[in-house]
Amino acid sequence: QNLGFNPAAYLKNTVDFLEALDIISSLVKGAAFGTIAAMMGCYYGMQSGRGAQGVGRATKGSVESAAVLILAANFVLTGVFFSL
Repeated sequence: QNLGFNPAAYLKNTVDFLEALDIISSLVKGAAFGTIAAMMGCYYGMQSGRGAQGVGRATKGSVESAAVLILAANFVLTGVFFSL
């Protein structure tokens, strides 16, 4: 079911309205979020205790910290890119 949308018109409108800043901001944000998630995983992984319980706590802490930092980074980066 296509909901009455023409795929060719969708692609044309996408190309017409997409700007270089949209692509650049998406790539920068993706790289920043990936870096934050990786860094939190590494930090908490190195701090984890022995055994499954320590790994579980480290994983929980890593996910929680990464989520908060990604939310904050998204707020900052969105403000930066919208001010350009």
